[in-house]
Amino acid sequence: MSEAAALRAPTAAREFQAIGLVTAAHFLSHFYQFVLPPVFGLMALKLDVGYTELGLLITTFSVATGVSQTPAGFLVDRLGAAKLLALGLGVLGAAVALFGFAPTYVTLLPLVAIAGMANSIFHPADFAILSGSVREQRIGRAFSLHAVSGNLGWAAAPAAMLGLSAMFDVTTAFLVVGLAGVALAAVLALNLDRLREDGEAAAATPAAPDAADPVAETGDAAAPARPPRGGTAKDGLSLLLSRAALMLFGFQLVYAMGFAGIRNFSVVALPAIWGVSAEIVAGALTGYLIAASFGNLVGGWLADRTGNPGRVFTVSILALAAIVASLGAVPMSAALLTVALLTAGVLQGSLLPARDMLVRQIAPKGQMGKLFGFTSSGLALGNAITPAIFGWVMDNADPSLIFYGSAIFMLLALFTYVETRRQAG
Repeated sequence: MSEAAALRAPTAAREFQAIGLVTAAHFLSHFYQFVLPPVFGLMALKLDVGYTELGLLITTFSVATGVSQTPAGFLVDRLGAAKLLALGLGVLGAAVALFGFAPTYVTLLPLVAIAGMANSIFHPADFAILSGSVREQRIGRAFSLHAVSGNLGWAAAPAAMLGLSAMFDVTTAFLVVGLAGVALAAVLALNLDRLREDGEAAAATPAAPDAADPVAETGDAAAPARPPRGGTAKDGLSLLLSRAALMLFGFQLVYAMGFAGIRNFSVVALPAIWGVSAEIVAGALTGYLIAASFGNLVGGWLADRTGNPGRVFTVSILALAAIVASLGAVPMSAALLTVALLTAGVLQGSLLPARDMLVRQIAPKGQMGKLFGFTSSGLALGNAITPAIFGWVMDNADPSLIFYGSAIFMLLALFTYVETRRQAG
């Protein structure tokens, strides 16, 4: 290891600094994902458009993020996660700051697309930095804090946007929250030396010459060129087309499908099944999302404590699938429904550190970004197709099938998780 790399090796202080910077950026990433819906009513009046057009803005953001994540992962591995994280956050914040100044819907649409593309950098960059900056015995908790910061970003967006719009106007609200991202991007750019990246030590250490190679011994010929940072494009494609990577993509796909139904359709499906008021279900669903943050912390602690994230994942998802299936099968009072959703939230949150540690286990050194980017596209695809499937169920079939189907997808996620771990060795 070079002297510079040794000076940047993980210490407790550097670990906490890296975790703080990365989780702050991840908070804003999720915040910006939810910055438009709270002010849809104001934007409809400002731009003189309907909710269909405004909904298309969210679709545009999501599609731009999903399509860009795999290329973003390649860039992270080649150019460096820390620099690209600062750049991506700066572009995202600047785009959001300009949302309120767009005079027409047509001018807003490309800004939203730019914001979505900038948002694609976060997952590959965040996990590459955390994997290089945090020691093995703390990595589960680091991943759990990363997940919590995203949940908090979603939760903070409605209050911030509505509060600032009420105090000033919607244009000022976008400007203030967008400039917060630009400011944090500047902080990141000034602290790049605090962020050690996956594979950095290996990249900094020159390969030892082959003792049996007379050219290497005599130095009569130039040393062979070192492979480019992050490997070649061929290496990257081979990784993404490997059985383990494809299984991991499939896992992320069915994992997302297992949980999208609960988030998107509980408020309409559970009242139709059990006659509970939509307001009570909405409150219970909010509790579910908050409980998931607590579950993130528990799951990370258990993964580090037991040294067996696979067991944590298996126990949690089996219990979760049973609870979700019961939502469609067991008559529930408002109190029992609330307890069931709170418990489901804790269990769902506990899965995320084990999921992220599996991606880390599979990725070769220096190629974390592209694998996280590729598999995150599976999450985006699962989140995109599930509403159409379960929406058809709500219109044409028994709403209980939403919860039975979600439980089946969770069991499929367990199967693909176990198989992916087996492929990873």
